[in-house]
Amino acid sequence: MNYLSKNIIRCIIILVSFFGITSCNNYLTEINPNETTIKDFYKSLDDSDAGLTAVYASMMNHYMWNFGEEACRSDLGYPGMDRPTPTSKLLTYYQHTYTETSDEINKKWAAIYNGIFKANQVIHGLQFESMAEFRDDPRWALQMAEARFFRGLFHFYAHQAFNNGEVIIRDTWVDANDMYKKVSSADSVIKFVREDLHYAYAHLPAKHASSDISGAARATKGSAAMILGNSFLFDFVEGSNYDSAAYYYSDVIYNGEYGYALEMDMNKIFTTAGAFNSESILEVAYSNEVRTDLNNWDEINGQNRWAAVFAPQTFGGNRQSIPVGWVAYAYKSEKVDPQDTRNTVELDGNSYQRNISMRASAMMALAEDDLTPYYQLGSVSEADPFRAGGARSPEFAYYKQFSNHDILDTERNLPLGNQRSAKNVVVNRLSEAYLNLAECKIKMGQVNEAINLINAIRGRWGLELIGTQVDGSKTYDGVTYTASTLMDHLMYVEKPLELSVEGHMTRWIDLRRWGIIKENFQRISSQNYWVIHFKDARTYSGKTLWNCSIIPGGDTHPFPDKEYTARPNYKIVDGEAALMNYIPSLHDFYPIPTSELSTNPGVKG
Repeated sequence: MNYLSKNIIRCIIILVSFFGITSCNNYLTEINPNETTIKDFYKSLDDSDAGLTAVYASMMNHYMWNFGEEACRSDLGYPGMDRPTPTSKLLTYYQHTYTETSDEINKKWAAIYNGIFKANQVIHGLQFESMAEFRDDPRWALQMAEARFFRGLFHFYAHQAFNNGEVIIRDTWVDANDMYKKVSSADSVIKFVREDLHYAYAHLPAKHASSDISGAARATKGSAAMILGNSFLFDFVEGSNYDSAAYYYSDVIYNGEYGYALEMDMNKIFTTAGAFNSESILEVAYSNEVRTDLNNWDEINGQNRWAAVFAPQTFGGNRQSIPVGWVAYAYKSEKVDPQDTRNTVELDGNSYQRNISMRASAMMALAEDDLTPYYQLGSVSEADPFRAGGARSPEFAYYKQFSNHDILDTERNLPLGNQRSAKNVVVNRLSEAYLNLAECKIKMGQVNEAINLINAIRGRWGLELIGTQVDGSKTYDGVTYTASTLMDHLMYVEKPLELSVEGHMTRWIDLRRWGIIKENFQRISSQNYWVIHFKDARTYSGKTLWNCSIIPGGDTHPFPDKEYTARPNYKIVDGEAALMNYIPSLHDFYPIPTSELSTNPGVKG
């Protein structure tokens, strides 16, 4: 049982009793002078530990992440239902028509600053006179380091998400004279972020001592190193500092004290069994062992709604965000290494070669994936979820990272309903450090080192390696890469396919800092794909399957007689509305939301 599972009930009860749970827009005004204050409450390290648990619990807030919105905003997601006229609430993000009044933007701001507020409660609570006797206790130092890690992390999220990085620095837990603060300059914010993260890096342990607490569930020195690396690579104020970023990514990858390693067990990647696996650096821990009286939309109920957002309707999901054409076809087309024995699968006494890579199978449900179980059925092909949209609304792929396809036959069978999943969400994992370090190496002129880092990722998936032949037991693409062509590969293949819908705005931040947002919308809007019937995906099963499959094409497309049949030959084009509506000054960052503008007269001062 992880840290959050063991402490969330106690934390919520204590917080309700003493502080009141904060709402989306009143996190600055929850102190009532007639009620018990944090000063009275913090009298032991158990008390401050309960406050720290509330900080971790703030990571559960869906609006901190907005995974569906961010997939549609970038180049990875389509607002799921009813092509060509979708009605999903995510349409505004796909078309780039969101504004400062958009609900998800307002709630994201509130979620981030609510987390900051809770972190400040712990930071300042630990410094009260009533806690003076504990300052030599290692638990005091650990709690302070964890709280400062999260305060820095949440400010970093705000800095990357809003108002060109000019956001409010909140460094006190409550001060009536400081409630109406102005935004700070972007360079001041990133300086503040790094001060907190450097403190955390210096004081957090490489691993937590208690054997029943996962290091991935709690912040560690490795977590701080990862975010520090990102703070230097993602720096849009002074520009990316590749040397500093590489220092921290190298520490994450090569420092054996952290215990990180690329996960080689394919059954432990994006599955329930793989929670806190060897490459997890920061992970949001969800659980069913929480208050069931809280409804689906209460952000501290302990479960997540992501399975419902991403899973197909056939298996209890709402498929509000499904893959766009280019990324589905890119996954489908990844070349596997025929020399890797894992790409030969023994099934029912026969040997079969994978036609869908292990990476694609881990992250996406595709019609042709006839060797990967899906929702307790023989394979994705046999599960046949792709006809859910019918002729008008073909659906050809689904993201798998958030669904419970490995343990359920339908999301409807979750104990508390399909909106209440206990599956953890990975925020940062080791492969991100590898790929970000590879980018640093490219920019530092070390192309071969970058190729080796990328191939470490590709090799663990059994993919064809890139570059010229080095190891005769592996298959390579034979391409001689330059810094420019390798960077293109990283931007358009490796980063999106390895990390897809993970992390905090990962894909959007990448596109923005690379300066290719408009160029990328032009790229994907110029590509046409077709959705057709894919027949007999698994002929040896004796079944005839009629799943929707995506194939490339131009304005028209011929259909072979055997493998494909031309039932609804539906043309897929993405990115046109985004290309037309995207304005850098409006869309590179979210605006400060109306909830803050209407309650804080100082924010524009």
